[in-house]
Amino acid sequence: MSKTPSSQAEEFYIGLMSGTSVDAVDAALIAICDQSLQLKHFTTTPIPDNLKRLLLECNSEQKLSLKSFSQLHSQTGQLFTAAVTQLLYETELEASDIAAIGSHGQTIYHAPDLMMSLQIGHPAIIAKHSGITTVGDFRVDDMALGGQGAPFAPVFHQCLFSEPEQTAIAVNIGGIANISVLPAMHSAHAAIGWDTGPGNALIDEACQKLFACPYDRNGALARQGCVQTAALDTLLQDDYFQQSAPKSSGRDYFNWQWLLQKLGSDFVEQLDAHDLLATLSELTAASIAQQVLLSLGKQAESNVWICGGGAFNRYLLERIQAHLPACMVRSSADAGHDPNAIEGMLFAWLAHERLNNRPVKLSAVTGAERDAVLGGIWHP
Repeated sequence: MSKTPSSQAEEFYIGLMSGTSVDAVDAALIAICDQSLQLKHFTTTPIPDNLKRLLLECNSEQKLSLKSFSQLHSQTGQLFTAAVTQLLYETELEASDIAAIGSHGQTIYHAPDLMMSLQIGHPAIIAKHSGITTVGDFRVDDMALGGQGAPFAPVFHQCLFSEPEQTAIAVNIGGIANISVLPAMHSAHAAIGWDTGPGNALIDEACQKLFACPYDRNGALARQGCVQTAALDTLLQDDYFQQSAPKSSGRDYFNWQWLLQKLGSDFVEQLDAHDLLATLSELTAASIAQQVLLSLGKQAESNVWICGGGAFNRYLLERIQAHLPACMVRSSADAGHDPNAIEGMLFAWLAHERLNNRPVKLSAVTGAERDAVLGGIWHP
């Protein structure tokens, strides 16, 4: 690609995202010109196994010394910086070509009831080491106004997936899944959305514990199992699934300890591993479909676009489709959008909005008192 923007009005932004799956740092390069936005490049940097283990322990144990917290903040910041360096190398761009980085960081604790959400990978480290202005810590502005601080996706999904005549649905399936309800283009209604519950997190953890593999490729392992209906019903009775929106969750809630608490450790240990994967996959599919049907009301038909890593799990998409026979469930790739790149693009766009001091229309999603300018700015 060209080493410099193609016009003076075009600006480059980098978005960094490490989701609740804790598998890699995604880096998306976008070009913004007037009201148009285009993905220019996308790359991923794997998270080293030792760092991944420590990050996952933060979610499950929820206890961390100040020294360990500071070490993780620094290590994760350096890893995010490495992702920027790799992207610049692959695109032959210089730091001076980039207007700003938007970095989500790695969530280790999300507590809307305390008006706080903790992401590590400090933006100051990224800014100083990359030489690029960095915007981060996006969630707390919304939470300080009584919002959930999540999900961010609906305001961005609306730009990508809204349709002229009918409501569309976008579902991001990362470690946690979230839904975006996107009104028709000329509707007076705003996009809304919320976390539906587990996405890939429990499925991935089962694969790592029981099959010594990072994830269930195409759902091939789950496809060999049988859904344990009674166990699935028990999991779906969790209070979170009954709550009304706005609501948000994280891996600090839906994790292996949650599973053992709900079903009992003896039951989980004795259950056939393929059956457990099938049941966890069905939990993700059923909880997503439940919220899609709730959001559509009498309108049974809609396009349901799947983003995130879950878009590559054929079995999971088949199960969502089975629960939504009147809808068309498809990967966002069918609309020309890389499922893995969308969240990185989102945070690049949020950096652009922050530098221009524009409030993000998130209050309809999160329940905050008002829309707010999101994030802090760290200069090189």
